[in-house]
Amino acid sequence: MDVSVEIHCETCGSANFGLPDGVADAAPILCNDCGSRLGSIADLKAELLDHALARSAEALRRALPGAGEAT
Repeated sequence: MDVSVEIHCETCGSANFGLPDGVADAAPILCNDCGSRLGSIADLKAELLDHALARSAEALRRALPGAGEAT
């Protein structure tokens, strides 16, 4: 299953952001358009995991026969 994620700057709405060199969880992610801090690598990892789990559960509910029906 493919899961797409779009990240947008809360300040300017841009989806143009830069990831810092290295993989330190505390490293900041910055908007390339306005320079706002979007969070850290750790924040991004947590948000991506939450999003992937939610989308996976949603896809499983749709795929299971009788999902959502009262028993």
